[in-house]
Amino acid sequence: MNLRYICVLVLLAAIAAPVAAKVTVLPLGDSITRGDYEGDSANGSWRYYLAGQLDAGGFDVDFVGSTTFPTYTRFAFDQDHDGHGGYTTGMLLSYGETEPLKAWMAAYGPPDVVLLMIGTNDALLQVPLADRLRNLRGIVAELRGRSPNVRILLAKIIPTADSARNAQQIAPFNAALPALASELSTPASPIAVVDQYGGYDGAADNGADGIHPDRGGMQKIAARWYAALTPLLSAPGPTTTVPPIILPTPTPLVVPGGTGSAGDPNDDGLCEDVNGNGRKDFADVVLFFNRLDWCAGHAPWAFDFNGNGRIDFADV
Repeated sequence: MNLRYICVLVLLAAIAAPVAAKVTVLPLGDSITRGDYEGDSANGSWRYYLAGQLDAGGFDVDFVGSTTFPTYTRFAFDQDHDGHGGYTTGMLLSYGETEPLKAWMAAYGPPDVVLLMIGTNDALLQVPLADRLRNLRGIVAELRGRSPNVRILLAKIIPTADSARNAQQIAPFNAALPALASELSTPASPIAVVDQYGGYDGAADNGADGIHPDRGGMQKIAARWYAALTPLLSAPGPTTTVPPIILPTPTPLVVPGGTGSAGDPNDDGLCEDVNGNGRKDFADVVLFFNRLDWCAGHAPWAFDFNGNGRIDFADV
């Protein structure tokens, strides 16, 4: 038995080591989550600005999703997402003969957190509010079916440049979200509402179409997500200390020749069996350290295992 390896393991157990804290985050929604349609866009997506904030904050996050479209060429970041242009709340669940959300999530592991911002296309198409809320219940059920302990951040959708649409279609939808979140939230899978509506100017913060965010709008959205997401993440650079192994104090070594004296069970001239119990085991390491002075003072016993002329730590 090589006692050196046992001792090294004991010493390593007391060293504080970093703990992996990577969290998988699914950006889920429509074209506002996707971002600009063109791959060479100068604005990109709010996902880019959120990724930059998370990186600067030292958080280890892995965006997941079934697509990277349109794969921005001017922005280097984790581009996985499930933001699909034109989708309504109902289309996430059923589109033709497909179940899009279920199919998308089959392409990656269960997400830890979902950033869900959906409902703008419902507002444009004037989908009845009751239908939208029913669809959201289905989306939550689908997410939990894939990831039972998923944490869901549900966004109040941003306003458009059309004040009448905001008042008639968007504001009522947003107003219903807190009660829905409270109804569906569970201890294992909490749902929190993130206000992306308040403080967002549907005219100034959106692009020319008055619906999709420009760069400033994307940055506002990213900042709101960041504030809501970071409390769910581990503190940057966490460490943990593994407690050292504590063994009982060994029986004192008896002088050579007595019962329990150091022994050489394999007759190689080296007394590895320090406690004389007939085995070369971990207890010999402990006893060697506790009786190092005694070992060094008993030259007849060959404790100098490495032959360097000294009885020291290197012999272990």
